[in-house]
Amino acid sequence: MARDTRERLLTTARDLVHASTYADVGVDDVCRAARVNKGSLYHFFPSKQALGLAVLDRNWELMCALLDQTLGVQGPPLDRLDAFLAGYASMMRTMREHLGVVPGCPLGNLAAELSAHEPVMRARITEVLAAWSDRIADVVREAQARGDVEPTLDATSAARAVVACIQGYSVLAKAEDDPEALDPLRPLVRTLLLLPR
Repeated sequence: MARDTRERLLTTARDLVHASTYADVGVDDVCRAARVNKGSLYHFFPSKQALGLAVLDRNWELMCALLDQTLGVQGPPLDRLDAFLAGYASMMRTMREHLGVVPGCPLGNLAAELSAHEPVMRARITEVLAAWSDRIADVVREAQARGDVEPTLDATSAARAVVACIQGYSVLAKAEDDPEALDPLRPLVRTLLLLPR
């Protein structure tokens, strides 16, 4: 029962934050939407920041699941990266159906909103984005080992550029409320990785 309550609070908070912003969502909003009293919320999350960190970590768990599903399989590395980008676009379409709008990248939104104001959140966001870049960099190195990507390309910098492209196109998809704005990502990333240096 307690586990169900915590999960309901976390899922509700995540949905509310994605449909709005972290700053606009109050503890009362979460409790009302989850049909849970404040005492129960504070039992699991001693502060709004603790709840925000839990939302961030849940977003990263979901992103890791997509990364594992697409990058952690057999096959040519660039094809697996294509699969990740396709899966990411599909995730945005699903979120639009669920929330009624394209919310943008759940991780990128929190990074943009909180990095200047919440040092604890900023530190965790930095770790998450670095871990995401590391996963992409591993794929770039595999592609280099196969001869699919220029060996002189710095894999870490390339991976950061890929994550930056994902974030930028996510902002466009959010602004246009159109998940199809993400469609150019796959050919763009291919071009980015295959351009001679």
